[in-house]
Amino acid sequence: MNTELKRALYNISSLANLGHEVASSDNFTVKVQSLLYVIMGTFLSGKGAIFLYERSTGLIVPVAHKGIDDTGYLELAVSPETLLLMKKNEPCGDTAELPLPFRNMLSRTGTAIFVPLWVRDEFIGAIILGRKFSSEPYSTDDHELLRIIAIQIAVTLNNNALFTRLSEQLEKNRRLYEEMRRIYHDTIQAFAAAIDAKDGYTKRHSQRVAKYSVAIARELGWNESDTEGIYIAGFLHDVGKIIINGELLNKKGPLTEKEMFELRNHSLLSYNIISKIKFPWKDVVGMIRHHHERFDGMGYPDAVTGDNLSEGARILALADSFDAMTSNRPYRNGMDLKGALEELRKCRDVQFDGKVVAALCRVLEKEISGELPAPDILPHLDRNFDPSLITELIEALTEELSS
Repeated sequence: MNTELKRALYNISSLANLGHEVASSDNFTVKVQSLLYVIMGTFLSGKGAIFLYERSTGLIVPVAHKGIDDTGYLELAVSPETLLLMKKNEPCGDTAELPLPFRNMLSRTGTAIFVPLWVRDEFIGAIILGRKFSSEPYSTDDHELLRIIAIQIAVTLNNNALFTRLSEQLEKNRRLYEEMRRIYHDTIQAFAAAIDAKDGYTKRHSQRVAKYSVAIARELGWNESDTEGIYIAGFLHDVGKIIINGELLNKKGPLTEKEMFELRNHSLLSYNIISKIKFPWKDVVGMIRHHHERFDGMGYPDAVTGDNLSEGARILALADSFDAMTSNRPYRNGMDLKGALEELRKCRDVQFDGKVVAALCRVLEKEISGELPAPDILPHLDRNFDPSLITELIEALTEELSS
């Protein structure tokens, strides 16, 4: 009896360890198969199976089996009324106490005992075992040990089922979030395209500003959430222009003072529109309001100095100006890359934050050298530049900025 007790305790300990592995392992089926082998070894049986109950289909489905040739007998539809007839975690042989569908299963598979697995009031699955090699019947002690094992296995399988359902729900939520995010981005891009369409000379300007801002932000070590925020700000920074007369936006001659005021007012118009929206990213509204501020405090609409401007606003201001420099406008042709870099050199720490200028230069240098697999700036610029000349200029400018 002492030997039997030791063997039982050893097997329960093994099952507990395996149960922990099942709950934490990706290879669920292999671990459940191991659980079955330990149970069969405990009772010296050559046949057995472990089932999971699928609530959505009302089926008990085998997840592990051994010694049963025709596995077609193993899948079984179970009605709620049949479940109510079973005693929780109580082993039962081929007797009148066992509901008929399960008695038939034992008969078809040549097994001798059925153990329903329950956690509280929820049916989790079942274990079936064949007769012992010794041909001895399952004793009262065997039934008690099986009941203890059933409780352990039921909790283990339930935990895995809960984890699986949670994982499936999280994956469903992730897909839903990604779909909503895609729709959100598509809507914003369509809105930005409508803005740019009013100004024939700034087609896709908002898209370029968004890409340039993201490239600079990443170079400065921004996390993905904040980078996405500045991407959205880049697309929407000129949304106020949708209110401004298209003839004014496309005017080729000099602007009157009134026209200049109206055009400059677009950053406040953008702010008034965007401030009504609750964004999941920080400072989108502030970046849009201040994308025409200058580092020396001579910008508009609030004449904020560099120290009081968010880094996002400083990045967006540089990206916006850099695209304006390198794009054709009604009153002038766009600069080449060399000219734009010379302009940045003159304007650093005056109009633009020198640290942000340095980050832009590093991005351009990496794009020219091929260090970045997907360039975000060079594809939109004049392709006729001399890479070696530009590299020398960037290196010189970077040295100046770091000194």
